[in-house]
Amino acid sequence: MAKKKIDDKAIKELQLVNWTGNIREFRNIIERLIILSPEIIEATHVKQYANPNPE
Repeated sequence: MAKKKIDDKAIKELQLVNWTGNIREFRNIIERLIILSPEIIEATHVKQYANPNPE
């Protein structure tokens, strides 16, 4: 499997997410980002997959 890179803005976006679930929720999002994102994970990908239904 090819290694992915994560943009600094994506990391900041992950820090802004309200992680109401347990560590499994965070892990699931990371796995989804790795599988569905291109070579570089960007903030837009985090917004798309970590918070698909923003309030």
